[in-house]
Formats: sequence, C-alpha cells, structure tokens
Amino acid sequence: MPYAELSDGSRMYYIEKGNGPVIVFQHGFLGSSWLFEAQVEYFSQKGYHAIAFDLKGHGNSDKPLEASYLLPQFAQELDHALGQIIGDEKIVLLGHSMGGMIALCYATDPTLNPRLKGLILESTAAKLQNPILEQYIEGIRAGVLQVTDRAAVENVMVMLCFHKVYQDANPDLIRDFVDRTLTNEQFVGLRTMEAIVQHYDVTDKLDAITIPTLLLHGEADIFIPQAGSEELHEAIRHSEIVICKGQIGHMLQYECTDIYHAAIEEHLHRVEGWTG
Repeated sequence: MPYAELSDGSRMYYIEKGNGPVIVFQHGFLGSSWLFEAQVEYFSQKGYHAIAFDLKGHGNSDKPLEASYLLPQFAQELDHALGQIIGDEKIVLLGHSMGGMIALCYATDPTLNPRLKGLILESTAAKLQNPILEQYIEGIRAGVLQVTDRAAVENVMVMLCFHKVYQDANPDLIRDFVDRTLTNEQFVGLRTMEAIVQHYDVTDKLDAITIPTLLLHGEADIFIPQAGSEELHEAIRHSEIVICKGQIGHMLQYECTDIYHAAIEEHLHRVEGWTG
C-alpha cells in the first residue's frame, strides 16, 4: 500500500490513479479515502491525476496516541505528503465536511496556499454552527456516545450523513459505511471533534482565498446546513455555488453523483482557463 511519511515519522496512506492535472480529495470526520474511490476512478479516466488521502488517525494511516489532531496540522501534513508524491506541482483541492474545513485552513495559510490553483468545498463551513452536531459532540465528551459503538453509528452518524431516502435505497452501501466508521478509534473521533468545536474558525481569513472556488451542498443536509456554503459564497471572491436540490443530504458524491461530477468537471475546466 502507498504511504507518505510525515515529519513525526508516522505514515499517511493514499490512493491515486491517472495522469494529468492533479485533483486531491480529502475526507472528513471518521472517514477515509474509501469515500472517494469512485471519484479517483472517474476523474483519472477524464485525464486527471486523482489522489485521495487517509488523514492521520484514519483508515490505513497511522494512529499515534500522542497526536493533537488539529485541523491546521492536518493541512500541513497534507502538504508534506503532497510534496513527496508530486513535488511542487499545483493542485485543485476538494475537501468534504471536516475535510473542507482542513481545505479552508490550507487555503487561508499563506505558507501553504501557493500550491492551490483551485478549491472545491463540499458540505462544509467556515465555523461549526449546528445544535444537532453539538449535542452529538457533547454525548461523545460525556461518554454517553462512543465512536466505536455500532448503535451510535447506525442511529446518529448515518442519520447525519445520508438522507433517509438514500439510506432506504442503498442498504449495502450504508452497511459498508457503518463498518468503515467503526474501524476508527474513540480518541481520534473525540480529538478531531474537539479541534472543530474549540479551535476551528476561519471566518475572518476568507479574503485570503483568491482562486476559483466551487461550493457544493445538499439542500437537506442536517450535518452541516446549507447556510454554511451560502456564507462562504458571500465571503469568497471568485466563488460559485451549486446546491443539490431536494432530498439530498451530506454525502453528495453518493446522493447526487451525476450533478456532483458535472459541477466538478465544469469547475476544473474553469480553473484551467483561469487568468486571475
């Protein structure tokens, strides 16, 4: 399996396929590159070098107990790993949910953002503002909910991530999603959530983003409400927004795949023709 070695000696797993301009897919809370396997395949066939990472602590990457798991640190580690894989080549970065927050940390950090030529933010926000999610976090903090508890994942995480219509129509995928989520460690889930709640807010840094930016959101997303993307759209110059209408929740790559792929392809063409 391919790994990049991070500065602390831990290993970061990734999948990649194709040749051409680079597009990087970054998963969110309790996820892994598995969530973007279909996109790596699809965009590699469209003439792109597609890469998806497992964040430290997630999937097949190392899970050091002593790590802080802060979002800016994730952004720095992503850049470190990219340097080993593609040198100083520029990228379009797509971040989903917490991965979008990491992408925003990346895009607002002047030491990192010169690598970016385009940005795609899926189902994310500049700051967490969701009472339902905050209750979930409090449950984890109090020990009432466990990241490694099947009932909690099936009843809370699945509900937050997928619209009921999609759940009912795709039981095998939902079962796989639950099984993958359960491979995570409780301490990683708690620390990443603490990082979002206590330390993440890039609201006053968004004017640093001057590259073409695409915002993608589901109209029925209850994990991170649509207002998160609308606020980003207002604040980020050269941004465009696509809302997947109807019974579409948090996982756009599954719930509205055709619209999702078409919007990304259009954005990639826009990036290639961008003159500033």
